[in-house]
Amino acid sequence: MDEAAQEYVCKVNKYLNGNKLILVSNREPYVHEKIRGKIIVNRSIGGVISALDPMMQTCGGTWIAWGSGNADFDVTDENGKLEIKKDLGSYTLKRIILSEKEKENYYHGFSNRILWPLSHFFTDKMWWNTAYWKAYHKVNQKFAKAIVEESEKGSWIWIHDYHLSLAPIMVRKENPDAKLAFFWHIVWPSPEVYRRFPWRREIIRGLLGNDLLGFHTKTYADNFMKCVELLTPYKVNWEHNEIVVKNRRIKIGVFPIGIDYNNIKKISESENVRKMAKRLRKKLAGDGCAIIFGIDRLDYTKGVLHRLRAYERFLDKYPKFRKKVIFVQLVTPSRSRLIDYKDMKRHIDENVGRINGKFQKAGWTPVHNYYRVFSDDLLISYYKIADISMVTPLADGMNLVSKEFIAANKGTGMLLLSEFAGAAETLKKSIIVNPYDIESVADCIKTALEMNIEEKKYRMSLLKENVMNFDVYWWLNKFFMKWRNLYV
Repeated sequence: MDEAAQEYVCKVNKYLNGNKLILVSNREPYVHEKIRGKIIVNRSIGGVISALDPMMQTCGGTWIAWGSGNADFDVTDENGKLEIKKDLGSYTLKRIILSEKEKENYYHGFSNRILWPLSHFFTDKMWWNTAYWKAYHKVNQKFAKAIVEESEKGSWIWIHDYHLSLAPIMVRKENPDAKLAFFWHIVWPSPEVYRRFPWRREIIRGLLGNDLLGFHTKTYADNFMKCVELLTPYKVNWEHNEIVVKNRRIKIGVFPIGIDYNNIKKISESENVRKMAKRLRKKLAGDGCAIIFGIDRLDYTKGVLHRLRAYERFLDKYPKFRKKVIFVQLVTPSRSRLIDYKDMKRHIDENVGRINGKFQKAGWTPVHNYYRVFSDDLLISYYKIADISMVTPLADGMNLVSKEFIAANKGTGMLLLSEFAGAAETLKKSIIVNPYDIESVADCIKTALEMNIEEKKYRMSLLKENVMNFDVYWWLNKFFMKWRNLYV
């Protein structure tokens, strides 16, 4: 963590004013796994985890999360706790134990088969099951109980994401004076979509247990307030962005999350990545081919199939680019036990095979598709050499891939960004596309490839400035500043 990041984190510590911080998330920062009889500890992957971990090291306190590793409880005490000691300091990790049935129904069921597709407008993929709801409610009670047990007078409690939307009101009932805040990391859908949800009021009531509720974009915040207005008796004060529940005022805030820009830039300039990027460029495009790049977790919301079809249409419509461009698509495994994700993987493979069969020539394979976990160095090497990055989700709360590409790229690449990604509200110098409009996306690929170098450098310099100035530590500071001001 560089000096600027440390300064932001120290500000957060000052806001706490000596009071205990309790951070709550479904996902834990460190996972213990037993492999061939030996316990291995790995840090969880993700931009949010990478920012919250140093904050907790600096501020101390307790991080409550689901213990998902097969050796997680071999290293904790009888209360499911262990101390995390790192360079910046230490904090307590308290793990929540879930039964196999709870994992299936709370996590794979309600969270990922109901709330996830609902929030991303894929209501046809929702699996209605009352057992899912009961498990979700029960697990949220487990988290709420742990929060109350760990709380002290004056504690700051920060809960994260859609897995734990009921916990705030449960904590509030036990501790009416609790300082509670929540960040919703995914899309909040429009009222027309959200009202189809059977437990729509329960989720809203759970979230209204907070003092501050944060979203990535104004659109999501507005959607939430519209849902409250439509589905509950509570008053929505649009002028002050707050909801009045009896004698309480819940602030609704917009906090677009960023990345650790300086860290990614540092990795991209390292000797290892420079060499790796050079080898990749030579291997993939030794004859001067332009490289179009995509990296996504396996998920129907990411728009990978639409992207492949747009690339196919581009090659059909502009044959002069054949043998002059390649498309590299990386896909990381996710939720592979769910049937929708298995089907997604099969459809991607089928489309890649069809496109390559249709266009492939001696010495040129139009699509290179890889399905596995990728190291940070390899991923950043791809960012560095890409001429175009296609970040075209059908719906996405923010999408940090777009910002990582900007931070790591050599400065002459171009970003094609879906208008349905939260990042599109701020990364306006990218080429904004509608991923459903295959014809237009194909045309935008041509536009990006033919854009003159001066225009690319100008756009990328402004994008880099935006991502650098509004990084993940800026996000932390902005959220805590708003939260603190509620009590001043």
